[in-house]
Amino acid sequence: MKSKILEWLAIVLILETGLLHFLSAQGWYVESPLVGYLFIANFLACLLAAYGVFRRQVWGWGLGLMVVLGSIAGYTWSRTIGLPGLAVEEWFNPIGLVALSIEIIFCLLMMTRPWRIIAAQDGGNSVPVLFRDALPAAGLVVISLICFGATQWSSAAAAARIDKADGHVHVGTVGELCRTPYTTLKQLEDQYGIQVSLVALTTMDTIVNVRLKIIDPVKAHDLLINQAAVLIDQKSLIVSPHLHTHWKLRIDKMYFMFFPAQSHTIKSGSELSLVFGGLRVEPIKVQ
Repeated sequence: MKSKILEWLAIVLILETGLLHFLSAQGWYVESPLVGYLFIANFLACLLAAYGVFRRQVWGWGLGLMVVLGSIAGYTWSRTIGLPGLAVEEWFNPIGLVALSIEIIFCLLMMTRPWRIIAAQDGGNSVPVLFRDALPAAGLVVISLICFGATQWSSAAAAARIDKADGHVHVGTVGELCRTPYTTLKQLEDQYGIQVSLVALTTMDTIVNVRLKIIDPVKAHDLLINQAAVLIDQKSLIVSPHLHTHWKLRIDKMYFMFFPAQSHTIKSGSELSLVFGGLRVEPIKVQ
């Protein structure tokens, strides 16, 4: 009984570590593609480690420990001297703090040498079928609740930072935006230092990928502190779930924004208007 609980506790902790890094990969990719890829690698390594633990292989525990220690080291490094090419990050990061807590718990679990306890109980009493089935179900519930709570906390913290920003503007209603004169793409580039490089559907037409090239970081910052959205065919509005106030803007660097396609209501050829606060950009055809 104890061995099964230890196994599933370890699996939940490892999978949660990987999922939280997976959820953060998109935002980090904007800052540094290398770090984004490392977060994806972390997620894949966690899946492999969880499989090893499930199969009662010592290498699964070892791989899980390596990934967890690497994650702790990376979090500390990014908050002390800063990752190469990136500024020092803030210690307070909701998803990062949740992941760090889970990683520390896994390290404490490893100090009990759980693989020995499991090996010693292999020949013990069998686990009731109902209890055996309940463990993975409970694990999935815990993983889902932690991920949901961490992302909600992160969104609330980001929204609070936006509210404290000087000069920020929230997106208005569809009616208000439709009455707002267009800002042309040329004006967006000249006045706000932003060039729209791409608006296209990705991920089996479920995500709208918007790529922005920064021409003038100072001008762009004054606009990008505002809430972002897309106006679809002058009828409906989608606010970006990806908050971008943490972007460190650099000249000629490409930045990404992602919008849900809302059950395929956006198709290739649809006309979208980018919205930043109360500013509406002229319609752009989706590729």
